[in-house]
Amino acid sequence: MTERLARSARILVCATLLGVVGCTSSPPTTVPASPKANPASPTANPASPTTGPASSTANPAPPTANDPIPLCAPGQVVLSTTEVSPGATHRGVQVNLGLAPGAAACAVWGYPEVEVVDGGPTLRAEHTPRGYLGGLPADRDTPPAVVLNGGVPEAAWATVEGIAVDQEGNPCPTYTGLRVTLPNASAPQPVAATITACKVEVHPFLGTEMHG
Repeated sequence: MTERLARSARILVCATLLGVVGCTSSPPTTVPASPKANPASPTANPASPTTGPASSTANPAPPTANDPIPLCAPGQVVLSTTEVSPGATHRGVQVNLGLAPGAAACAVWGYPEVEVVDGGPTLRAEHTPRGYLGGLPADRDTPPAVVLNGGVPEAAWATVEGIAVDQEGNPCPTYTGLRVTLPNASAPQPVAATITACKVEVHPFLGTEMHG
């Protein structure tokens, strides 16, 4: 009897307060969404254990959101290489970029990051404006923006070069691969290439349609 009276009293109180606050004995099934945290700032790629000096020339500031042509993303381009005609003891490889089928026009800006692999200790290419086999004109140190449009398979290129003998005149290792990271990418892309060198440098992208 006592339990029944207590139960009736709870129902009566609940009915009285229902128009004000309502009654429930179960917790809510949803909660308000928490404010989203600010996205983490991008971090630099961890350095690979390589030989060779750190790059001496940084990439220029990328185009802003107001620029009409966006920077190329990795999925927009096709990467290839061609051998550069040697000069004296200099050896070189040209890293070529073209638009992938169906990709919209985009721009490449500055230096690629290049590692020379498969043949000896991994070599990291130093950024230099020009060299014996290619690069920027002598009166210019600022890289241009190069626009890639459809129908041009090698619309942009960057020259990688080195010397085939060391300071004592001994032959350097012959490598058969590159790992290339585009200026607007974080992951390297492997590509076959042959170059004989003890240290290497890479020059900025040039192309068939350049701006700036």
